[in-house]
Amino acid sequence: MDDTARRRWLTAALLLGLAGDPANGLGQDPVSVIERAAGRFQALSGLCADFEQRIDVTLLRQVKDSSGELCQEGADHFEMRFLDPAGDRVVADGTDLWVYFPSTDPGQVFRTPLAGADGRFDLHREFLSEPGERYAATFEKADQIDGEAMQVVSLRPMVPSPYLHARLWIGAADGLIRRLVVLEESESVRTLHLSNHRPDPRLGPEWFRFEPPRGVQVITR
Repeated sequence: MDDTARRRWLTAALLLGLAGDPANGLGQDPVSVIERAAGRFQALSGLCADFEQRIDVTLLRQVKDSSGELCQEGADHFEMRFLDPAGDRVVADGTDLWVYFPSTDPGQVFRTPLAGADGRFDLHREFLSEPGERYAATFEKADQIDGEAMQVVSLRPMVPSPYLHARLWIGAADGLIRRLVVLEESESVRTLHLSNHRPDPRLGPEWFRFEPPRGVQVITR
């Protein structure tokens, strides 16, 4: 084998080796990546993580930053407990979805029956369930976050949805979502970073309880 043929053979062997390596992501099937992440989440009793969120409100040319803790147990218990702005909460208590942002509107809290919320608060259901039916998935690239290998998948909805496009950064080693960038129907862009994941946390039933503060108007929709 001459030098030219040897170099071509080594290059082909290298590419074939990379194609099957989930750390670099070449040749990855996006549905397999999503199904693996969905299976990882479904195997847990619950999950908590720290979050940092940025919403670019395109129409108003505003940027809203927030941070806190996100926890979920099953399909109908969820909470975003904000540390900045302190006191803001989004809670699914098993029956209703409560949205209370005293940082901007201390006099009102919104309540939506979970039957009417259509699971839109459930990030894992919204972005990991029924690939190929609810959305078309494309594998974009391999990436890294804090030195950890990520697989980046883009989603375009095929059914009515509150978003126009989404990108997920999924851990190549553990299948957990680390970053989510969503283009919403309003043309706002929501970026959610998740870190310090805590699988199977021990959360009591009071964790997902919400009691409207005295004097606050409850608006059901």
